[in-house]
Amino acid sequence: MRFPRHIFVLLGVSTILAVMAMAASAHAKPDDSGSAKQDIPRNSFSFSYTPVYQFETNLDSGGEFDVERHFLRFDITRIIDRQWAVGLGLSFDYEHWNFSGIDNLAGIDLWDEIFRPGISLPIAYTTANQWRLMLITSVEFAGASGAETDESLSYGAVISAMHAVGPNLRLGVGAGVFDRLDEWEAFPFLAIDWKIDDRFKISNPFRAGIAGPAGLELVYTPTDRLELGMGGAFRSYRFRLDDSSAVPDGIGEVEFWAAFLRIGWRLGASYRLDINGGACIDGKISIDDEDGNDLGETGTDTAPFVGITLKGRF
Repeated sequence: MRFPRHIFVLLGVSTILAVMAMAASAHAKPDDSGSAKQDIPRNSFSFSYTPVYQFETNLDSGGEFDVERHFLRFDITRIIDRQWAVGLGLSFDYEHWNFSGIDNLAGIDLWDEIFRPGISLPIAYTTANQWRLMLITSVEFAGASGAETDESLSYGAVISAMHAVGPNLRLGVGAGVFDRLDEWEAFPFLAIDWKIDDRFKISNPFRAGIAGPAGLELVYTPTDRLELGMGGAFRSYRFRLDDSSAVPDGIGEVEFWAAFLRIGWRLGASYRLDINGGACIDGKISIDDEDGNDLGETGTDTAPFVGITLKGRF
């Protein structure tokens, strides 16, 4: 199995930066505020699982489809000192598509399942004047059932900078650059963490990555255990088709805007349960051949969805 050399370069640079951060920590002078330093957690672990059902909706080209999606995340963070933190993120996305009233798009068989496992390496550095700089490199397999692994890899990086403008506001910008199956794409995004008052907050609900920017969410907290949120984000991903399909090693692409409402409950100190509902707006499905030539495209009607998220931290 052959992997692009760029991936090893990307992961190698991230590993070197992480080692440099650890080395800098090891040679740092002891902090005189000993007791306060001991309060910094050395390691943290978090996970989340989100099943989502997108209800049946129409294709502009004729026919209908619905989608069952599952998103699994596991993250490890190592807080080295008051400036450096490094981590490891593992993800696994699975989608089951059900098309009806349609056999193909532009003469091409459509897919049933899509798999997207991935790995990311985040590195964060906080300066003395309250700037937080972050680099996240990631690699992801994205393919329909039967797709070749070495032909289904996407990779790239997200970089962001946030500044503590005030005691309740951190504001910044970021950008992502990714090679998504032989097509380079870049996007900017706004990084924000704004506690408006004791009840309202605006922040990024997602981590920016291969599927798109981090989005925005307004959260209202009426009690210590209850959250109400509303927000949106743009999602776009490409995946390799089966090498034995009508278009061997072709590429499928799905993109849409997601608007959502969220109700969340804190389950003790370490867990949270969210119920999510919303709609996928202005959706589009397209297919390219192995060389990236457009073979077919269709829009989709607005599609409602509902999901549940369980999160934990320990």
